[in-house]
Amino acid sequence: MAALASEIRSPDVVALLTCHRVEIYATLPEPADPRAELARRLGTEIDALSGAEVRVGADAAAHLFRVAAGLDSVIVGEAQIASQLRRTFDSARAGGIDPILAALFQRALHLARTVRRTTPLGAVRRSVGSLAVDEALRHVADPLRATVLVVGAGEIGKLAARALARRVGHLLIANRDAARAAELASSIGAEAVGLGGLAAALARADVVISAADTRGTLLTRALLGSRAAHGPLVVVDIAMPRSVADDARSVAGLVYRDVDDLAVHTPDVPDAVLADAEDRCASEAASFTAWLRERESAATIRVLRERADAIREAKLARALSHLSHLSERDREVVSSLAASLTAGLLHEPIVRLRRAPEAERAARALFGIER
Repeated sequence: MAALASEIRSPDVVALLTCHRVEIYATLPEPADPRAELARRLGTEIDALSGAEVRVGADAAAHLFRVAAGLDSVIVGEAQIASQLRRTFDSARAGGIDPILAALFQRALHLARTVRRTTPLGAVRRSVGSLAVDEALRHVADPLRATVLVVGAGEIGKLAARALARRVGHLLIANRDAARAAELASSIGAEAVGLGGLAAALARADVVISAADTRGTLLTRALLGSRAAHGPLVVVDIAMPRSVADDARSVAGLVYRDVDDLAVHTPDVPDAVLADAEDRCASEAASFTAWLRERESAATIRVLRERADAIREAKLARALSHLSHLSERDREVVSSLAASLTAGLLHEPIVRLRRAPEAERAARALFGIER
């Protein structure tokens, strides 16, 4: 799923990839099957999305708002996800983004700022990276004499590395992009190592924090088993998908933790605060979907008015061509009457469309308006 999402290059599809989530947001036509339509746009078989959870409409909007506010994070209320969401949105916007998705992400980011500014959630300062560091060092007798290897120099890897810099004796940074590893290492007094030297780096390390999307191809059972045979090794895996191979997590001598294990150390947030934030997300989702329905009905109303005006003008011109004996004032009276009749006939359908945007599809069918 992460591999598919990372390849998305479409204005009406946006992928949010973080250390523990892969989410795809898209504008899809009704009444298309969301899973089938998304598989088509991603150029894959529908079976590739069989394990994906699908949300639509207000439920999808509410989910994004919860994500932005940190309510769906391992650390409830953490602010890092909003930053990741902002970067995702900025990247999508730079390449061209569907206006509906743009509006959805803008509302999500605005809500995140509002929730943090007006509730105790704004006081939450922990991140997955800082929790990973605390959990890793909890298993080390003397951190100041320990060597820690951070695999991955992306956003979460940087956070973990910076949190470690003053707490451990020696810090190693490994990354697929050697230049990025070197840049991070030089900024915090660490040592950069290439992935080709991963085995040698492991031999020196007491702790590994992995935040790289390697999917078990680097941190294999053979590699970790060989290292653990020479002494205890702590591995905290905060990548998404997990970077340690499935069969390597139970290697003898290895203390393995992943993101789910970190949840027990998250700060307590009063239930009333969470309930209020949840209500805000639900309310904002309802508001967004109402706006979306109004937006759709507005397009129908515009077309309806344009069509009625065109018919009125054509009929009026034809009628006036047979009424050349009328004075200019009388011709204006006839024109005003035609406009008043058109407006009067349209008034009730337009009012009802505005009050009940869900009738938009029926209105299009009734008046023969194609999308």
